[in-house]
Amino acid sequence: MLKKITNGEIIPRFYGVAWFRWQTGEAVCLPLGLNVLAALTRTLYFSIKHAGRIVRSNPRDAYEQGLRDGGAELPPYAHHIEPTRPWPRT
Repeated sequence: MLKKITNGEIIPRFYGVAWFRWQTGEAVCLPLGLNVLAALTRTLYFSIKHAGRIVRSNPRDAYEQGLRDGGAELPPYAHHIEPTRPWPRT
């Protein structure tokens, strides 16, 4: 029932995106109706879990900046993410 769609794949018929995993570039899809319910449930869960916490930066920007700076090796799930380099590739 739950389908993970990577970049460039077509969403199956009668399925909708419930949420997007920006770390891996995957969209998590469920049948129409359930996708909205799952998205709302997930949003509610994270709202309660992280209530009162202030995010001082955008996590996506921080993640991409870490990749660009090269502070660590790429994680195994990020094999398709290319960090920017200050020199041309050969």
